[in-house]
Amino acid sequence: MKKQLAALLILALVGAPLFAQGLSTPMATVKLTKTQIIAEKAFRDDVAKVEAMRKKALTADERKAFLDDLIDDILFDQMCERDGIKTSDAEVNSAIAQSKAQVSSQLGKAVSDAEYESLLASQGTSLADLRSYYRKQILLQRWISTAKAAEIKAIPPITSDEILRNYDLLKSKLVRPETARVAFIYYPFQNSTQAERDKGAKIIKDLSERLAKGESFDSLRLRAADGSYGATRDYVYVPKVVEASSQYGKELFDSVFSLKDGTVSAPFENDKGWWLVRKAETFPQKQLELSDPYQLGQQLSVQDFIAQSLAQQRQNDFLAKTLQELKTKLRSQAEVKIIGKP
Repeated sequence: MKKQLAALLILALVGAPLFAQGLSTPMATVKLTKTQIIAEKAFRDDVAKVEAMRKKALTADERKAFLDDLIDDILFDQMCERDGIKTSDAEVNSAIAQSKAQVSSQLGKAVSDAEYESLLASQGTSLADLRSYYRKQILLQRWISTAKAAEIKAIPPITSDEILRNYDLLKSKLVRPETARVAFIYYPFQNSTQAERDKGAKIIKDLSERLAKGESFDSLRLRAADGSYGATRDYVYVPKVVEASSQYGKELFDSVFSLKDGTVSAPFENDKGWWLVRKAETFPQKQLELSDPYQLGQQLSVQDFIAQSLAQQRQNDFLAKTLQELKTKLRSQAEVKIIGKP
């Protein structure tokens, strides 16, 4: 439950506005170095925000856990102020720039500041809230890297025996399904009119005729940047699984797995547009060995994937233990009064 609430807190990024002082009825007061008030109205408003995201009401225990998280957040801020742990606007700006770059990469296009803020708003947060979240994450990383440096250094590395044991445990899941490496040329429908469908048919059929006359599929794929039709930037891997069939649609999926290696489909239409598919090669179903790539098209091997997963779990366990110890320590040093009913 605590982990779920913590995840929701990160998504909602509601920590910053809760430290309001004034005439509002207090839900709680918190003091490590100075008294700060969590106003009841602000608390209720932020609970409502989380409930709207979850589309269900928080239970009494969940509201109490939510309040506990906010109290811990205030105590951490006061500890950082007391101990001189700081961050700069430049560091926060850099973190936001990295986040924006990741969004651009996922969408396959450059995202403007306005588009980025619109995406944040669609997830129930604002740029100011995001800045507050990144600031706290940087402060936490800075505290851990200094206060826990010796313990971090003492974390044992992943051993070969651990990798082999986990490989045996995961072996039944480490099966690569039959997979095709393919590329697409397509004309996406801009609307549902017959004129648009006819336009798409003509463009793709003309391209098919050019292929029949000797032009290469890849040259036409690269020329898609000219703008009259679309194409995949690189070849992609399509596994023969139910999820991929749902993702690509029946017509496209069936076309991929009906082709022989090195051949191109005839033009065909689905509800999204007109298509040409080239199948470069087929990879049969395979039990993955430690040296195999974990995913086709990537350098990461099964062995490296297992080692990284084990290391990440070890780091997560260390972080959970460290944060619990910090919470216990700060609570023992602080004066916390719960006045209202969460």
